[in-house]
Amino acid sequence: MQLPSAIAFASFVRSGRLRMDMTQEELAQAVRKTRRWVHDIESGKVTPSLSAAIEVAAVLGFTVSLERSESSSVLDEIFEDLG
Repeated sequence: MQLPSAIAFASFVRSGRLRMDMTQEELAQAVRKTRRWVHDIESGKVTPSLSAAIEVAAVLGFTVSLERSESSSVLDEIFEDLG
């Protein structure tokens, strides 16, 4: 599994936020971050953690599912850390 680039995620966040008619401040409050963090995400300056990306996607009305596969070494490491 490959996570999207910072630029691809930036576009996803901005377009989703605008589609929902939300301000950066409203999105920031919904995910318990600062408006500056949202701005930095939308400009591609920051790549969020996996949990933050999932939370942003949920606020924007998307469901994220993770499936285990043979090529999921990154996720395997995450799940080992959680276990």
